[in-house]
Amino acid sequence: MQSKPRWTWLIAFTLLGTLAAVGLSFLVHYLLFSGDSIDPYRRSLAVALVLPVLITAPLLVYIGQTMEELRRVKRERSFSVAYDPSTEVYNGNMFTTLVERRRAATVSEAGRTFGALLIVEAENTRDISIDYGFNWGEKSMRQIASVIRANVRRSDVVGRLSGSEFGVFLPGATVERAQEVGDRIRAAVAEAPFAAHGEEIELSLDIGGVIFEDQIEFRGLMRIASEQLALARQNGPDGFRLSSLNALESNENGESRE
Repeated sequence: MQSKPRWTWLIAFTLLGTLAAVGLSFLVHYLLFSGDSIDPYRRSLAVALVLPVLITAPLLVYIGQTMEELRRVKRERSFSVAYDPSTEVYNGNMFTTLVERRRAATVSEAGRTFGALLIVEAENTRDISIDYGFNWGEKSMRQIASVIRANVRRSDVVGRLSGSEFGVFLPGATVERAQEVGDRIRAAVAEAPFAAHGEEIELSLDIGGVIFEDQIEFRGLMRIASEQLALARQNGPDGFRLSSLNALESNENGESRE
């Protein structure tokens, strides 16, 4: 039902544009050929110059503006499909896809895939949203996302998993590397000033993670990292727990073998 008005507008625009071009052409010919002051050759040259300028230039400007608008809409749609609009990190679906791709591409000299997956939870974002409003809670998440991006490599993947959780994938990371990144992120978030309605609030994080080796499904990694996050919460504010997992200790789903 919505396509008919669009086609009607397109047909009307085409007809009116054609009539305007024909009318302009007649006008130019009338003005140039109505007297005898200019010889026919010069008149023809003038017509050849004036008509393209008067007709083609506005048309090209319109087409250029339309194409730029289409590119802008396409960029916005592509961004909304892949990114969280608030924090501008990958959304959950894209994060999962990229982790699977990067995980498969990270191969050690022994032919094994390895790396680390961290779940970073903002402890007091929910309280900030309740006490000061949702927008302030989102501002705290944007600040945390900015700190995370500033403390990881370009090859690392950062995504928003939920309202208060981020995922950080560190391809090729060792236990020491993952521990260093997690500690650095926690310290940077705690040191970064944040104020809601002029009241300073210290942001804090809980982090749970898993160091993996060989082909383990993403859901298995997420389950283990979530378990470590729950243990980190039990240790009090600003907790950090890591679990090491390798092919000898787990199957493809990340479940412990007997």
